[in-house]
Amino acid sequence: MANLLGIATSGLSSIQQALATTGHNITNVNTEGYSRQVAEFSTLPAQRLGNSFLGSGVEVGTVGRAYDNFVVGELRTRSSKLGLATAYESMASSLDSLVGNSDNGLAPALEGFFNAIQGVASDPSSLSARQILLSDAEILTDRFTQLNTSLQGFGREANSRVTSAVGEINGLANNLAALNGNIVLAQSTGASPNDLLDQRDSLLMQLSEKVGIISLEQSDGAINVFLGKGQPLVIGGEAKNLVVVDSDIYPGRLEIGVPKPGGFTEIISGQISGGELQGVIDFRSRVLDPALSELGRVALGITNLINAQHQLGVDLNGQLGGDFFSPIGSSVIPSTKNTGSATVSLSIDNASDLKASDYLLVYDGAQWDLTRTSDGASSNGAGPFALDGITVNIAGGAPTAGDTYLLRPVHGAAGGFGLQLIAPDQFAAAAPVVSSLSLGNIGSAEIADLKVTSTTGLPLAGAITLTYNPDALGVGVPGYDVVGGPGGTIAFNPATESGGKTFTFAGSGGLSFTLSGIPDSGDVITLSANSGAPGDNRNALLLAGMQSERLLDGSSATFGEAYSGMIGGVGVSTRQARANLQAEDSLMDSAVAARERVSGVNLEQEAAELVRLQQAYQAAAQLVAITDTLFQTLLNATRR
Repeated sequence: MANLLGIATSGLSSIQQALATTGHNITNVNTEGYSRQVAEFSTLPAQRLGNSFLGSGVEVGTVGRAYDNFVVGELRTRSSKLGLATAYESMASSLDSLVGNSDNGLAPALEGFFNAIQGVASDPSSLSARQILLSDAEILTDRFTQLNTSLQGFGREANSRVTSAVGEINGLANNLAALNGNIVLAQSTGASPNDLLDQRDSLLMQLSEKVGIISLEQSDGAINVFLGKGQPLVIGGEAKNLVVVDSDIYPGRLEIGVPKPGGFTEIISGQISGGELQGVIDFRSRVLDPALSELGRVALGITNLINAQHQLGVDLNGQLGGDFFSPIGSSVIPSTKNTGSATVSLSIDNASDLKASDYLLVYDGAQWDLTRTSDGASSNGAGPFALDGITVNIAGGAPTAGDTYLLRPVHGAAGGFGLQLIAPDQFAAAAPVVSSLSLGNIGSAEIADLKVTSTTGLPLAGAITLTYNPDALGVGVPGYDVVGGPGGTIAFNPATESGGKTFTFAGSGGLSFTLSGIPDSGDVITLSANSGAPGDNRNALLLAGMQSERLLDGSSATFGEAYSGMIGGVGVSTRQARANLQAEDSLMDSAVAARERVSGVNLEQEAAELVRLQQAYQAAAQLVAITDTLFQTLLNATRR
C-alpha cells in the first residue's frame, strides 16, 4: 500500500511542477527574449521484489529551455548586421538629403556666380554689374561654408554616436559579467537557471546590436564575449571596458580603444566588426570623408584656377588682377606619437590633377611610404614625392620608424573658401596686353588670339614692335624684326603662312598670338601693356568660359560635374544602404521567426498541455483515492 501511495503522490507532485512550468510559460508569453520551458519527466528508481523490479513513481528531473544554439547564434549575427545597416543607412540618408537638396546645394550658387561674370563681360565698364558679381561671389562663399559646416556636423554626430555606443557596450558588458557570476553559482547546484540564461541571452542580443560579437560558453556555465576580430570584452565575471580617445592622426575624430597597463591605450577601431559601431565607422570613412574631400577639391579647384586666370587680367585701375578668392592652404598633420624631427610640407602644383583623397606618409625606418587612402595606391622612397597635382617635400632632422603624417590637400578645404576681392573696380575683366596696327601699314597683316598664360614679365616693361622684313632671316627669308620683349626675329612667310601662324613669347607672360595676312615691307604691329581699357572684356570672357571647361579630375570634369559627382557618390551609397537595410530586415524577420518556432510560447499548445496535465493530475488523484479504499478495506478485514 505504501508503495502504491508513493507512486500516486510522486505523480501528483511531478504533474504539479509541470503545471507550474506551463503556467510560467503562459504568463511570460509577452516577455521579450523568454524561452519556453519544458518539464522533463523521468522514472524513479525501481524497487526489486523477488525476481522482478517494481516501478516506484515519477519525478521532474529537469526544467529545461526549448533552445537551439545555432538558431540563437544566427539571430545574434543578423542583429549585428541589422544594427550596422540601420546606423549606416540613417546617417547616409541624412547626408543625401542635405547635399541633394537643390535649394541648399552648390549648383545654384555656381550658376549665379558664372552668370554674374558673364554680366560683367557683357558690360565691363559697369560698376553695378561688377557689384552684382561680388554679391554672387559672396553667395557662393556662404554656400561652401554652410555645406562644409553641415558636413563637419555629421562628423560630430558620428563622434557622439561612437561615444554613446561605447557607453552602452560597457554597461551591457558589466551586466553580463555580473550575470555570469550568478549563473555559475546557480549551476553549481546542478539546476539550470533558465530565467537567468534568458536574461543573459537578452543582453547578448542588445550587445550584438551595438557591435559584432563572438560568444564562447565555459564548462562552468559562464560565457566569454569577444569583439568581431578577437578583442576580449567579457571573460567570466570580468568585463574589459572600452574607452573613447582622440585620434592621434585625424583631428576631431574619436577612436575606440582598450586601456593597457602603463597608461597605454590600444586603438581597436579597425577591429570592430558589425553592429551600430561599425555602421558609424563605415559611414565616416566611406561616405563622409569622400564627400568632404570632393567638396574641398571643388572649392580648392575654383579658388586656384579662378585666381590664376584673374591674375592674368587687368582691372579698371590698370593694375594686374590679384587673387579673386582667398588662397586655401593644405594640411600636413603629424601624429601625436611621432618622435622624429623631420619636417613635411605639401604644395599644390596643379589643381586640375587633384584627387579627392587624403594621403598617409609613414617612415618605416629605412624609407618613406606614401599611400593614397582612397584606393590604397602607394609609392616609397626618400622623397620628395610628386603625384596627383601635389608635391610632398621632406626636410629637417631625422625621422623615427613609425613616424606618420596625414596629408590633406583638399579635405575640409571648403571651410577656407572666401572672397578676397573687396572692390568692384578691382575685378580684372581686361587682358594685360593689347595690339595695334600702324596707321601707315600698306599690307593686310592681322594679329589675333592674343592671350597670356603667366604673370612672368607682366605688365610689359615697354612696347613690343613687330616690323615686317622680307629679308629678316636672310636674303629672301621673310619675317618680323622684334624690338622689345624677346627681341630678335620671327619667321613668317606670307606666301605659305598667310592663313595664320601662332607665336609665343615665353618671357613676356607666355604671350601668344596668331599672325595672318600679307604684310608689306615695313608694316608694324605693336604689342603694349593695357592701361585698363574699360571696354576690354577678354579676361572676363575667359573667366566665364571656365564654367563649361573640364578643369578638374584630370581635366575630365567641370566644376559643376565634380560637385554632381559628389552628390552622385553619396546617392549611390545611400541607395546601396537602403537596399542592404531592406535585405537585413527581411533576414532578421526570418531569424526571429526561426527562434520563435523553437523557443517561443504558443498559447494553443500550452492550453492543450494544461488539459493533458489536468487529466493526468486527476488520474493520479484517483490513484490516491483507490489506494485509500484498499487501505480501508484491509483495516476493516483485520478488525474482525
